[in-house]
Amino acid sequence: MDVVLGATLHDPVGRTAETVARLDPQLRALFPSIAVNVSDATRPEVLSAVRDLGGRVMTHAAAEANIGRFRRDAVAFAADGRHVLYVDFDHLMRWVEHGLDDLKRVLAVDPDVDMLVVGRSAAALAEGPRRLRETENLVNHAYALLTGEHWDLMFAVRRLSPAAADLVVSQSRVDTLANDVEWPLLARRAGLRLGYTASDALSYRTIEAFGAPADSGDEDALQWIRRLEFAALHASAMRPFLDDQMD
Repeated sequence: MDVVLGATLHDPVGRTAETVARLDPQLRALFPSIAVNVSDATRPEVLSAVRDLGGRVMTHAAAEANIGRFRRDAVAFAADGRHVLYVDFDHLMRWVEHGLDDLKRVLAVDPDVDMLVVGRSAAALAEGPRRLRETENLVNHAYALLTGEHWDLMFAVRRLSPAAADLVVSQSRVDTLANDVEWPLLARRAGLRLGYTASDALSYRTIEAFGAPADSGDEDALQWIRRLEFAALHASAMRPFLDDQMD
């Protein structure tokens, strides 16, 4: 099954340029088509490295409040009648470097699934920052009560069939990163087939800490506040689906 890549990238500090260039052969081998929605704040050397992949590039005006829209635009940009893997590009590069076989496994999971949600395994979550574990567990718990699905949702990796890609592009209304919950809830409402798989190889870093051996944000009050705000956005995005029929 061919899976094309639709990704977003925001790198105003230029941390990813060398890694993009180094992983060029692996990325070309994995994806028959690459489309990246790059923020206008991204460093020129990063943009140049992405263009050198041979893929297509679009740009957007950097704005954290519109991350969900930029992701949706990336899916629309990538969609060509094949399955689309949506992933934040910096996360993808760590996945390629540290879990290439796992990424290949995810690309090959049941092709009849319309929307494959890819989360972190318990082991991967345990290695992540405390501020993510404690706030994201609340979102995951609320989603489980709503749907019966005990999934890790807030890592933004989704493999979409053509039908799911069309649904996201045409019906998603959440412009924030709370699309993490909106997209699968839209797919449930539409009667599309959902699936889930967990990865041991997904790891979190802020873009400023890209390439660092460990995350360093747990001692920063602002980083905790941001994660609490993100959780609240996800709660608001789930509220309109409360009346949907649960399995």
